Amino acid sequence: VIVGGGTAAGYACRELAAQGSTVGKVAVVTAEPVAPYERPALTKAYLHPPTAKVRARLPGFHTCVGGGGERQTPEWYAEKGISFIQGKATSLDLESKAVSVGEEKIQFGKLILATGCRPVRLGAFGVKGDDLANVCYLREEKDAAELVATLEKGKTKAVVVGGGYLGLECAAALLGWGVETTVVFPETHVFARLFGPELGAWLEEQFIARGAKLIKGDTVTEFTGEGALAGAQLKSGASLPCDVAVVGVGGQPNVEFCEGLKMENKGILVDANMQTSHPDVFACGDIATYPSRYGGTTRSENVDHARKSAAQAVKAAMGLKPEPYSYLPYFYTRIFEYTDAPIVFNFFGDLTDNCQVVSRGEKSIGAVWQRDGKVVGALLMGSPGPSGEDQAKLRQLAETCPAAVAPAEVFAAAGL
Repeated sequence: VIVGGGTAAGYACRELAAQGSTVGKVAVVTAEPVAPYERPALTKAYLHPPTAKVRARLPGFHTCVGGGGERQTPEWYAEKGISFIQGKATSLDLESKAVSVGEEKIQFGKLILATGCRPVRLGAFGVKGDDLANVCYLREEKDAAELVATLEKGKTKAVVVGGGYLGLECAAALLGWGVETTVVFPETHVFARLFGPELGAWLEEQFIARGAKLIKGDTVTEFTGEGALAGAQLKSGASLPCDVAVVGVGGQPNVEFCEGLKMENKGILVDANMQTSHPDVFACGDIATYPSRYGGTTRSENVDHARKSAAQAVKAAMGLKPEPYSYLPYFYTRIFEYTDAPIVFNFFGDLTDNCQVVSRGEKSIGAVWQRDGKVVGALLMGSPGPSGEDQAKLRQLAETCPAAVAPAEVFAAAGL
């Protein structure tokens, strides 16, 4: 039984099918009304303006097209004998090996938990009005569809709350619709969890050049309007008129129903086989707190880890004894792809230590992260951005951890 209907669930089904173990043996519990899809598309090509050459719509981005696999439409699951159980898992009985979905109890031999995260809502912090019409939280395909429908009505001013992945990807899309867009975030620069000030400043300049307004060091305290959104009040006292808002301030792992399993770092603690504290229960994707190749444990909310950890969980659950999971962190974004000047960044490795930045011309920048005399992480960002060949070299650079010399020399030695 797989609980969850997102990216990790789709890739778990792919691996099960590849191992020839699906017909009548696999059930997917999901609260979403559609088969698993590549979730990153929701804040990228799904939101592209009507003038764009590419606009993602289902069934076009079902898993596993993003990872080079088949497009797993509902018909694919039917052919493989994989059944869907519509609903939300509410409790887990480890002793009887059963998951409760509504009034039904589903018995399992092996259980793979792939429930992902839900959006953190501003209302949890006392922000009023976040339930007004046209205040949008994006997590599921229906959320993105509702935002597109809202934009099609001709909205003119947007406030985006959050300067991380979701906020900036949505802001880039909104600008393409001709919407006056203001991004509000409490940090001193964008992508504060990944970038230092120098990398943040480079990306901020790109957004400003494309018409975005950025308000740093501030937060929204209230959304105002009679029934529908009319404005956003900030902690600083400023007031921003707007008729649409998008909130992206983080995710909360969906693990509340998993009583009895060991937890750590807001997720379910697993070993290098994605096995939880119960031998027949495995967890993957956003909710898995797994051993880091750099020591200790970590949790990753990104699509690359979702895909790979799902395959690892399936192989381990089937007794195939895979190599221990040694994930090389990979982060990326692709924004403004509806223009002739997209911005792309690729990062591999560990970014907890000393960051050294190097300019790579007017439209590109790079950085390496160093520890104990070695390069442990590397990033390239630019317009149009690193090529597929560059990406492979960047991965190799982070894998091999060469000596930490000047960033320009590190990149030159790697052929970048």
